[in-house]
Amino acid sequence: MKTRILFTALFLISSWSIFYAQSDYDMTQNFKNNCRIIELSIRNASSFAECSEIEEKIEKFRSEFIDSKIILDKALYPDDFNSSFNKLETNLAVRKKDFTQISDLTLQVETMKTNLQEINRINEGLLIQINELNKISAKNEKEILKLNKLVSQLRSNVKQRDLLVRDLVDSLLVDFIKSPADLNRAEKQSFISKIRKSNLFYNIERTIADNIEFVKVTSLTPTDFAEMKDQYHDFNKVWKQIGPRLGEVYLNRKENQSEITGIDSLFNAWDNEMDAEIWGRIGNLFKDKGIVMPSYSNGEQFSEVINKYIDNEIKSAAAKSKEESEKIYGDFADDVYFKSVVPEWMPVLISSGMLTPANRASIEGKIAEWKKEIDPSTSYAIYIVAGMIILGTIILLGFQRMRVKIAEA
Repeated sequence: MKTRILFTALFLISSWSIFYAQSDYDMTQNFKNNCRIIELSIRNASSFAECSEIEEKIEKFRSEFIDSKIILDKALYPDDFNSSFNKLETNLAVRKKDFTQISDLTLQVETMKTNLQEINRINEGLLIQINELNKISAKNEKEILKLNKLVSQLRSNVKQRDLLVRDLVDSLLVDFIKSPADLNRAEKQSFISKIRKSNLFYNIERTIADNIEFVKVTSLTPTDFAEMKDQYHDFNKVWKQIGPRLGEVYLNRKENQSEITGIDSLFNAWDNEMDAEIWGRIGNLFKDKGIVMPSYSNGEQFSEVINKYIDNEIKSAAAKSKEESEKIYGDFADDVYFKSVVPEWMPVLISSGMLTPANRASIEGKIAEWKKEIDPSTSYAIYIVAGMIILGTIILLGFQRMRVKIAEA
């Protein structure tokens, strides 16, 4: 009888131990599941207010399990009850900071939007006035001064607006450093919303379009073109970097893809407009001297047209007097090419890639050949000077490329 009672007692104790062990296990799993749910809700939070709600849930969660702290400290090893909540609170604090930064960024974007709208309004008025003055064929001194002042103001405004748009792009991408694939749904929606509120695509399109119009209505200097070419390459580089990434997040509708394609086309139009204006201005230098050559639109064509013109002059030199040949050569080489093209336009042609050092070497070698045909006694000097110019260009280009690599590194 006593043995039966002992076995019954042992059975009950064993049963209660198994029950409590199972209960502790279930409670621990329940705790872990709650932690995962809260971690996920923190990651997917879409507003500061939602973070505050999660904060209340964490406190409620802590209260529900505080009585099981000793059991959880053992079951969660090497973590424990307090460290689990510390992790949740740290993650929540980081997420709150994200929304604080977004709030500050939104205010910054709104300020930039206001500034951009004001510059756009002013630029529209300046372009109208410049176009009206350009229609006047015989301008008096007062009108010329006014036109120059308007162009100077427009140039300053265009540069200022370009910088604002660049700042706008940089600001919007502060929280887009990681790959779009790593953004959760809430983060993607927040990013898309900021793009729309800032009129990002419109402002990029507008600044490119105004730069195109600026090239058309003003008479830029070679230095102006060099600056604008640098500005174009910097801006286009940024766009090429962010365009595909924007597409991964933002291109979920056909019209949005059209916007991206449209901006790519505008960049091409901007570059083409600058190239056309530069080649046209160089062509006018020769035309002003009565030198008639076919038109050209790139460095290869420019080199080919000039070399062909010189070849024709060399072939026809025997049929002309020495004085006539020397005058044609002087007009072409001394008064145009070496006086204006080389010192004024060659830097922007070479630095922007519109003309290669090989193109230049071909042209200047042909000029030296022409000079030799007219006056053989000066041939060696011409070759030496041409060689020094070409070598200087190559060295300068090498330094520029080195600076670019250092900057990119």
